[in-house]
Amino acid sequence: MESKLQNNHNFQLEEDQNLWRALKHSDPVALNKLFTKYYENLYFYGLKITPSHDVVVDTIQDMFVKIWESRDRISEVKFVKAYLFASFRNNLIKINNCDILKRADTNNYPEKDYCFEISPEEIFLNNESHKEAMKIIKYLLSNLTPKQKDIIYLKFYCNHSNIEIGHVLSINQQSVANLLTRTLKILRKLQKQSSLNIF
Repeated sequence: MESKLQNNHNFQLEEDQNLWRALKHSDPVALNKLFTKYYENLYFYGLKITPSHDVVVDTIQDMFVKIWESRDRISEVKFVKAYLFASFRNNLIKINNCDILKRADTNNYPEKDYCFEISPEEIFLNNESHKEAMKIIKYLLSNLTPKQKDIIYLKFYCNHSNIEIGHVLSINQQSVANLLTRTLKILRKLQKQSSLNIF
């Protein structure tokens, strides 16, 4: 099973690299394919950082326009998906930084550069004891920092590898592994206390 997943991941990497090279050689079809392939993932990721639909959409479009305009100067990219997520995330945080800082409670958000939210509805798929489970999941998530929520989302919702997450969050692979391990330990401990099986 893992081999099949790895093969699929390698295929996606190669496909993206081919599209990136074509884009660099002024192929608008390649740009459109990358845009179509990652638009939805980028959109939902963006809504975790800011609730503004318009800001998210504009930032995605601006990013792809800038990529196209600088196509003759951009370098080769090994992890295209991670590159797109990292660029988008950085642009979005830069645009919303002042607004996020105004809204964020600094005690709850020690990492002041952005605010990241995952709703209980996104995690909970089972209808048993729905209301009670939602309260527990909300409690579990409230114990995570924005960066921990970010890493959980990138790993389990966007299927990024640890290397790709490192590129997106601008941290090294070992830091990703450490952060992910710590985050899962926190969730498992809280989950055990609440007797809810979600992971």
